[in-house]
Amino acid sequence: MATWTFLSNHAHVLLCLAEDPDHRLHDIAERVGITERGVQLILADLIADGYVERERVGRRNHYTIHPESRLRHPLEAHHRVAELVEALGPAPRHQTNC
Repeated sequence: MATWTFLSNHAHVLLCLAEDPDHRLHDIAERVGITERGVQLILADLIADGYVERERVGRRNHYTIHPESRLRHPLEAHHRVAELVEALGPAPRHQTNC
């Protein structure tokens, strides 16, 4: 496997939340390939900077992405989070008529 990727772990966590806003930390950590503590730290960054909002629902967390937020790096600052999720997020689910 390659030793680097085009996207940061922050982007990977964000894309996991776009796929399922109710993902558990364990699930995200497994998919991204980092520790649960790493996911916690990344979520803290995303929440502190207004990219994600966390809401407690029972014993679980539900995450809401703010799609209007601009990407952080100056090279990408003209793009919104929605564009990142649209380009790289979960594949659209096709409905079938049964």
